[in-house]
Amino acid sequence: MGIVKNTKKKFGEYFLKKETEGLYRTKKAINFTEAKSIGILFDATVAEDFELVKKYIKFLKDHKKRVRSFGFYNAKEIPTMQYSKLEYDFFTRKQVNWHFKPTDPLIKNFVEEEFDLLINFTVHQCLPLVYIAALSKAKFKIGKHFPNYEMYYDLLLNVEEGKSLKYFMRNVDVYLNMINAKEEI
Repeated sequence: MGIVKNTKKKFGEYFLKKETEGLYRTKKAINFTEAKSIGILFDATVAEDFELVKKYIKFLKDHKKRVRSFGFYNAKEIPTMQYSKLEYDFFTRKQVNWHFKPTDPLIKNFVEEEFDLLINFTVHQCLPLVYIAALSKAKFKIGKHFPNYEMYYDLLLNVEEGKSLKYFMRNVDVYLNMINAKEEI
């Protein structure tokens, strides 16, 4: 990572920490069966990963879950033929400010929605998606373990570097089905 991008990232992490200091939300461990509404965050830059996320969203809808998703496409424009905006919401680098905070008005609506579960399906550090997850009012937030983002999630999965999104998704399913808690955390 270049020195300019690294500096911008450090500023972004600083501003995010400041912005989340006063936030309060009701936290509750929720398993797959109990979840009625699920928010999905994902990196849409790699077409194969997007296809996996689409299949997972279909699986959730087949199980009568209300799903809303937001994908980050790491370019200035989204390829129109490959990515349909009818069923999925996307944002690009154009909708991210200089320190990686997303600025699209649709994101504010997504953040305000009190999902039962919010899952960040990103296997590498992606600050724009962390911003959304951190500010979200979801009751239970799940993501991959990154030491500098621990405070923004309720359940972190420690997945080895280099493991695929498919592997991470399987782990999310395993742990969501293991949760048996009905109390606030």
